[in-house]
Order: sequence, then C-alpha cells, then structure tokens
Amino acid sequence: MKDSFLKNIKDLDLFSKGDKLILAISGGADSVALACLLKDTGYNFVLAHCNFKLRANESDNDEVFVKNLAEKMELECYVKSFNTESYSKKNKISLQMAARELRYCWFEELRKEIDAKYVLVAHHKDDDLETFFINLIRGSGIKGLLGIKSKRDKIVRPLLIFSRKQIENYLFIKKQKFRNDSSNSDVKYLRNNIRHHLIPLIKDMNPSFENTLSREVDFLNEIYNVFMTNFKNIKEELVEMTEKGCEIDKSKLLSIQNNKIFLREIITPFGFSQCDKILESCRSISGKLFFSHTHKLLVDRKKLIITEIKKEKNLFIELEEFDNLSYPISLRFRDSNQKQFMKQKNMAFLDKEKLIFPLTLRKWKQGDFFYPLGMNGKKRLSDFFIDNKFTQFDKEECYLLCSGEDIVWIIGHRIDDRFKISDHTKKVYIAELF
Repeated sequence: MKDSFLKNIKDLDLFSKGDKLILAISGGADSVALACLLKDTGYNFVLAHCNFKLRANESDNDEVFVKNLAEKMELECYVKSFNTESYSKKNKISLQMAARELRYCWFEELRKEIDAKYVLVAHHKDDDLETFFINLIRGSGIKGLLGIKSKRDKIVRPLLIFSRKQIENYLFIKKQKFRNDSSNSDVKYLRNNIRHHLIPLIKDMNPSFENTLSREVDFLNEIYNVFMTNFKNIKEELVEMTEKGCEIDKSKLLSIQNNKIFLREIITPFGFSQCDKILESCRSISGKLFFSHTHKLLVDRKKLIITEIKKEKNLFIELEEFDNLSYPISLRFRDSNQKQFMKQKNMAFLDKEKLIFPLTLRKWKQGDFFYPLGMNGKKRLSDFFIDNKFTQFDKEECYLLCSGEDIVWIIGHRIDDRFKISDHTKKVYIAELF
C-alpha cells in the first residue's frame, strides 16, 4: 500500500517532501491510516482535530485518542472545539453542513497561521462512490457526478485510490487501533443509507459495478471537458460582468440550442436551480425575480441580471456639512461660488440656505415623493421609476440625499425643485457622486 500511495502522490503531483502539511484527523480508520502512511514515508505534517461536541463523551474520547496518537508519533497536534448545534441553528443549516463549514474554515485559518501548504483529508474510494449517489439523488448536474477531485485549491485527498477495506486491512497488519464513529451506522443520514443499503443491493446485481462506475465517471469527465471548451466560447457571447453583477443577453440565450444546459452552468455558481422557470420567464413578461440564498436574478427587458443580495434596507447615514462618504457610495460635498447650474447627473447644485444639516443618506421606501426639477407638482418615486424605466435592481440600488424629511436629490438622477439654485441663491452647495 505504501508504494501505491507514493506513486499516486507522484503521478498526480499532489505535494512534495518539502511541503508543510496539515492532516485533518478524526481518529477514524481512514485518517489514522493516512497519518501512518505519511509518517512511514517521511512527510512533514501536523495533525488537526475538530471536536464538534455532537456525540457527548464519544467526541471527547476521539479527541483524547488523537492527542495520544500525536504523542506516540511525536507530531504537533492542533485541536479545536465547536458549538456545532448553535452554529447550525443560527445559520439554519443541517448539523452535517454546519460541521463541514466550521471544519474547512478552521483548516484554512490554521493553514495560513502555521504557513502550511496543503490540508490533507482522508476521503477514499468508497467515499467517492457514496458521493456520486448522493449527488445523483439530490440532483447536482453533471459536475456533481464527476467524482471527488484528488486536489482542489489547498485541499488534497491522497487516499482516493484505496477502498475502505484496503485501509482497514492496512491498519490490521500494522496493529494500529482507530476509533469507530457510532453515527456511521445511523441510516437516517443519506450517506449511511447508501453505504449500508443501496450499494450492497447493486453489488448483488453486479459484483464488479465499482469498476464499471469508475470507467463511466472517467468517460463523463471527458464529455464534460469537451462541453466546457464549447461553453467557454458561448459564455463570452452571452455573459458580461458589470458593476451591477452578471448580465446575460436574453435574445442570444434564447437563440442557442440546448440553452437550458448553458444557462444552468452559468447560474449554478450563484446558487440558482430554477432553469426551466427562468427560461419560461424569458419568453414572457419581464420583471420576474428569482432568488438563491446569496443572489437575486431579474428577468429584465433585454437581459438576465444577477446581483448579490445586500442587506441595506434600513440604511441611514447622517452627513455633516463637509463630510465625504466612501461607502456604500462615494459622495463629496463642497461650497461653490458658481451660480450657473450645470446639467450633470453625478452632480447636484443646491441652495445651501434651504438645507438642514446634518443631511441624511438612505434608501427609498414606498410612499416617498419629491418635486422633480422643472415640475410644479410633486411626484411619487415609484412613478418616477416607472417613467424613467428603472429596473428592479436600479430601484434597489437607488440612494436618496435628504434634508430633514424632504428628498433633496435622487442621487445620480434628479434633484428636488425646492432645493435648486436661483437668482436669489446666496450660497451654492455641490454634492458630487464620484
């Protein structure tokens, strides 16, 4: 097993003898076997153990086992405890997802802190097989069926060529003990259900199905590589990254064959999965909004616009006379002797004596109105947005400069007639968006 281990590292260029490595160790057979292999082959590594506090004394006993193993192997060992249940409830995610996020976040922090090159995790061939079925059942697209990668960014998995049985046999020969996680037998978890029920059933029908599946996954990878070459060319025609976010040309999208496949590849990184409904909206009325956990997608007149969801609804910033602002927008203010109005969208020429300081910056809300420059009466902002063909995103990105309760400037668009400069203006005050 040691020779195959070294050959795999060399063939895939996973890491080298000079690299400082972190081994994520649970105390289970796979991570203990990886620790033994790394030690026996002379690599420079430390251990990192997470105690998720989910299995009472069992979790603490795992921690004790890992510390004892580190002492026996003369290895440096880092241990971190987490309140996983609290994190899960706070972020409204499953315990498994919470543990995963906490684990990988800490591994990356530790990697930077101790200047290690890679984090090693002990996923093996059986994990890869189980993950294939999990993604197939949940629906992940082709990408989720391509198998676990041996190396992705700073995470390396050097045991993917070995089965669980090979790993346990290796430890048996070495007479090396390991910990058994009792939750691995609980079939309420999808992975365990697949491991204990689905895979044995398939093996009964086809004893060599693991090799068959491995060949098919390799073929899928080849197909995916061909698709990605074509996709990159089409993406250049369809997608433009702007200050707003990701914009997709609607007419070009609808004109290409198999557009659902290409749309899915574009929007999946933003957390969207509603390809059919989005395409249906493209062919009908504009203005439809779709949401993922992190982004929103607007089906606009000519484009699909994807932007990050921002939490700024209750934004309220006070601005003294000569305060400058750099966030959430860049504004600067100054007095001026210039009494001639310049028609520039990014500048507002205001009668200073009509302003009440501090001014305020806020987002618009339903019921807002102002007196548009050049008009005698007042107008609701919602009507102004319609008349000026604001998209949903334009409205959400719209900021107001206010004096007391009155809107002074719809920033970047129109000032209020009540605050304009006139022949009677004594002091000119300029607000500039830059």
